[in-house]
Amino acid sequence: MRHFWLASRILLFFTTSLLAETDLHYFIKSHQWGQIENHFKNTTPSRESEVYSLIEFHEKSPNGDKEKRFRYLLSLVRGVFVTEGNEEEAKKILTQTMPFQTTLFKLSYWKLYNEITAKNYLTPSERIQFLNRLNMEEDPICRRVLDEQIRLLASNNQWKEIIEKVQSLQESHKRYLLTGDSLYRYGKAKLILGDEKGAIEEWINCLQKDGLQDQTIQMIASDWSKYKGSGNILQLNPSELSLFLPAINSNDKEALFRSRPELFSSRLNYYEGFKHLTSTLTKVGKVNELFRVLRANKSFVEMDSSWIVTLADTFYQQNKFQQAIELLKTFPGKDAGYYRVLAASYDRLGDKELYFENLILYLGKYPFNLFYQDRLIEYLVERKGEKSQYAPLAKFERALSEIPNLPVKGRLVYWYLRSLKENGETERLKKELKRYYALCPGSYYTRVIREEFLSIIKESNKPENPTYNKEYLFEYLSYTAGIPEESSALIGRNLGFVYPKDSYELGNKLGGMSSRIQGHKLLNLAKEYFRVGEDSLGLHLVNFHVKRENLSEDEKDEILVGIGDLTHNTYYTAFHTRSLLKRYLIPDDPILLPTSLSVRMYPRPHQNIVSRYANENGISEDSVYALMRQESFFKETATSRSNARGLMQIMPATGRELAQRMGISSYSLYEPETSIRLGTKFLAYLLKSNENELKWASIAYNGGPGNLRKWKKSVYTGDFNHFLEDLPYKESRDYCRIVVSNFYAYDIMKKYHKL
Repeated sequence: MRHFWLASRILLFFTTSLLAETDLHYFIKSHQWGQIENHFKNTTPSRESEVYSLIEFHEKSPNGDKEKRFRYLLSLVRGVFVTEGNEEEAKKILTQTMPFQTTLFKLSYWKLYNEITAKNYLTPSERIQFLNRLNMEEDPICRRVLDEQIRLLASNNQWKEIIEKVQSLQESHKRYLLTGDSLYRYGKAKLILGDEKGAIEEWINCLQKDGLQDQTIQMIASDWSKYKGSGNILQLNPSELSLFLPAINSNDKEALFRSRPELFSSRLNYYEGFKHLTSTLTKVGKVNELFRVLRANKSFVEMDSSWIVTLADTFYQQNKFQQAIELLKTFPGKDAGYYRVLAASYDRLGDKELYFENLILYLGKYPFNLFYQDRLIEYLVERKGEKSQYAPLAKFERALSEIPNLPVKGRLVYWYLRSLKENGETERLKKELKRYYALCPGSYYTRVIREEFLSIIKESNKPENPTYNKEYLFEYLSYTAGIPEESSALIGRNLGFVYPKDSYELGNKLGGMSSRIQGHKLLNLAKEYFRVGEDSLGLHLVNFHVKRENLSEDEKDEILVGIGDLTHNTYYTAFHTRSLLKRYLIPDDPILLPTSLSVRMYPRPHQNIVSRYANENGISEDSVYALMRQESFFKETATSRSNARGLMQIMPATGRELAQRMGISSYSLYEPETSIRLGTKFLAYLLKSNENELKWASIAYNGGPGNLRKWKKSVYTGDFNHFLEDLPYKESRDYCRIVVSNFYAYDIMKKYHKL
């Protein structure tokens, strides 16, 4: 049998015929099982990464073989290729020399443990021995291993061994490695061994953990009551008692609130207890008591204003609108949700003026909520068939002044211009048409506005020197809507003078993230998990690092962009770049962005596959990317609530039908080639059925061809722009706008930036 721990390192330097390690990791991450299968048809795995790729292939590919997967797992952990996946080979691991424990080794070790456990090859004591051989460090696999060890020891009543195991950990590692369940069992071990004070201390520490499951709280409460008496918890001081609230039944809570009024005026020591108490009081409608708790704990209120919004949301869901308003007015905060709940509550109470004011204040802070953007238009425009009744222009102007100049503002700008026209405000309309692009740069609506008001726009001359200053540039873009064929004076020109504030700095910062991550032990480990598609493990490490270092959401997004860059994970790069642009209120208009940001926002992953099937079906690459960006944001493993899958979000039934027609017998909708091949075929059919117009095809892709035919028959009167405004299905309205806007962006990237 061939030893490959050493061979994998030798071959890495001296073999050029094998698939590059980075390619293998990329194929694993992106579920490109066909690439892996083809490679190993004529090649025997020689490296750890190659064996791991086959483990993943046999787990996730439709052509996978469970028994082969088990043998490869045994082989990787054993360090030699095994021909039989049996109990004898599994037990040899208990006495073998352990190698350097790489990320792939640890992943395989944990996967193998679960397989061996399912096959019942090891006794409970042997399972503990198996797990004990892995080195403990700040690593998500080690965290799982430790949790399982402690669980097994507890089930065997080996309480002393639990104490020894936890005490053997490095102090610097304990915060990461010990889960809530492990801390609970560690405390129980201390209690059983006579250390009551130590047990209570550990349990209190455990109950303070963020996101602790109610089941764990109930286990602690049960053991506490068993050893301290059934009523002891109810006699605890307010700070400790509040930590146990999720484990106390409703009747006991009612009695507790009657007998312990000091709960409502005490300054609590633990934030988790504060959240438990305020959440409980809100749910049972004890408003006065809730306000007393909040006033007594102002430091917690100020620490996280979003929690007040959460409580107000609970009141709103209970139809207690006045209580929601009173809560938010009494404890105001900076969270955008403050205005959202106020707006929704005033709306339900019928106060239209306060509804409008809080609605635009919310959209001023968070303009990206398309539901509330639509609610704003519904407030400003009353639709009556082909006629519309508009709110006073002052209302439009108030909204325009409050909401930032971003693409999502486009629909408001469009309806404002229509209201000017309807009200006969010709001169104001002409003035606004010279600057509309500045109000909603890069919006889908910039081209809608140009199309609808073209005759008025062309009454003025196109500015001759658009790069003279910002005013001239935006007047030029308002004339051309940024359409490349109309904007020759901008093609190839440096437009840096008009780039949004902080955009250059952000682009430079993101460019430097890769080196920062590689120089940081924990983040570099997170990167290794992302490289092989173990995103949840990588995210766990990133979240732990962010919390430990008290980093901002901006800094977390920057880290994830850097990890996306390093691991060729387009989803993380694009998604978290977009998150940063939203937080900085930077428009995602590729004309007005430095390329360091625009290439991250509008990437072209799997371009060889997209190009092949776009050409085969006679459609443009840009239309495929426009759809893919909206469907999955380039996440190969994306799954929607309706079970649509993969890059092109194909429903299983649609996938089966397409695959059958195309003679594909074995496939996975998560595999990029399959998803792009089937999705492109379907898109091409929809384009052909709709005069090669992406705007119509996108509605059919989202809502179904049958629904499109029905909507056309009932709503369409010859003007697509007006049809889309009247389309009864909001999801398809938004979908069409975003997909078509994506298409424009990719066209701009190609023609303005040659990318």
